[in-house]
Amino acid sequence: MDNEELMTVWCRMWSEDPALAHDLMTGTCAQWSGNTPGLDSVVGPHEQERFVTAYREEHVTVFTPRVLVDGGDRFAYLWDVRTPDGRVRTGVDVNVLEGERVQENWTFVGEQRDDQDDPEPEAADPAVLAELGRRWTERRDGVVADDFTLFDGTGATGDAGEPVGTLHRSIVVDPERGRVALLRTAGTGGVDLLAVRGGRVVRAWSLTGIRPFRY
Repeated sequence: MDNEELMTVWCRMWSEDPALAHDLMTGTCAQWSGNTPGLDSVVGPHEQERFVTAYREEHVTVFTPRVLVDGGDRFAYLWDVRTPDGRVRTGVDVNVLEGERVQENWTFVGEQRDDQDDPEPEAADPAVLAELGRRWTERRDGVVADDFTLFDGTGATGDAGEPVGTLHRSIVVDPERGRVALLRTAGTGGVDLLAVRGGRVVRAWSLTGIRPFRY
């Protein structure tokens, strides 16, 4: 599977078929949630299948993938989750691959849904994207476009604000789509997904967990 397929099938695993874990995960795949320690002890596809099966007995939710950031050996994506009461929230996952399967996963979910239309992909220079990602966590002058919009994990929209935290692990760069994703830390773990046009960030999704990273 390519990364777009991995994204789609990962959502299907949570939505309808826990056994898909065996097609998606390495034997030692680790997961970390920004909201709960529940996934900390879930390692590999066998434990994942058991966990998701039990989860779905209590939580019948539907996950829908949205905006992909394909960095080759790592990828990230925006997604929505709908609960039986009709509530929809937006989240972000970041993944590192070993071969063609997920070895490490970080997952974040916001309090509300981002109702804006997803941006169209636009190719960009990978060096420009990587620099924008670094500057996003260090200094944001000259980083955002005039028509920039921000979705915060609380559901707020507004200005870029000040950088929060330091870069954690490697930036995910997608030159074909003009997108960047990065993990950041400032005591607790966070994630930002950026869409770029004309060398500036035009859209950003920013979610912050309540826990420090484990890895």
